[in-house]
Amino acid sequence: MTGQHKSVALCPNFEVGNWRYKKLADHLFDWLPDAALRPNERLSMLAEPHKTLAQACRRVFDVEDPDKRGEIGEILLHAACRQEYGTAPFVARLFYKMRSNDSVTSVDVAHVLQNTDSGKLELWLGEAKLYKNIAQARSKALESIKPLWEPTFLEEMKALIGPKIESSAGYAEELTWLFADETSLDQIIDRIVIPICIAADFDPTKGAASRDPTYLRTVKEELEKTQEYFENKVPEGVRFVVILVPLDCKQKIENHFNAKVQSFL
Repeated sequence: MTGQHKSVALCPNFEVGNWRYKKLADHLFDWLPDAALRPNERLSMLAEPHKTLAQACRRVFDVEDPDKRGEIGEILLHAACRQEYGTAPFVARLFYKMRSNDSVTSVDVAHVLQNTDSGKLELWLGEAKLYKNIAQARSKALESIKPLWEPTFLEEMKALIGPKIESSAGYAEELTWLFADETSLDQIIDRIVIPICIAADFDPTKGAASRDPTYLRTVKEELEKTQEYFENKVPEGVRFVVILVPLDCKQKIENHFNAKVQSFL
C-alpha cells in the first residue's frame, strides 16, 4: 500500500523536439555531493568545489568499468526523494552500502521524513533500477526490496546503520533511539516507506517531441501499471511509492554523466 504518499512520474521535458537527457544528467551531477558526502564534507564545496566534487566522484564511482555504474540510478532516487517528497539522508551512503554479509542486499537510499499528518518519523529505505526495459526493471526492483520486510535483514541493517547515524542529521536523537539495540524492531518496521525508482527506456518518450496530452496519457498509464504491479506483489501493510522515470535512452544519460565523472577521477 502507498499510504498518503503519491507515486510520481518524472520527466526533464523536451527542447526543440528532443528529450533533455543532458539536462537530466547535469541535474544528477549537481546532486552527487548531496548523495555521496556527509554534511560536514559538503561544506567544503564553498571553498574547494573542485576538490569536493572529486571526492564525491571517487566515493561513488571508483570502478574500472563505467558500464557497471548503477549508482546513477541511486542518485536519481536520492534527488527525487529529496525534491518530490522532502526527505533527508540520515546516514552517509558510504556506511549504508556496507555489508557484514555479502548475501545481504543493501538499500540504495536511507532517508528520513516526518509525516505531516501523523507527526511520526518515517524511514525511507529505497531501491533504484536503471534499465533498458521497464518490465525487467520492475522485476529486479521487486527482488531487491524483498529483504525490507524480512526481520533477519532488518536486524542486520539496524546493527550496521545504528552506530553510523550522523549527529548533525535531523531527528538524530529519535533515530538513535530507533536503531538502538534495546528498541524493538517493530518500531522500525512501523516507520518504513519504500521508494522504488524505475528509470528505463520507454518507447513513447523516444517518439515524443513534447509533453503533449497524448504523451502524458501514456506515461500516466505506465505509472498506474507499475503501481499495480507492486500492489499485487508487495505484502499488505508494506508502504511504498513508485517513482517512474520514462527515459528516451538510458545510454545517452550514462555517457554524458560518465564523461563528467571521469574528468574528476
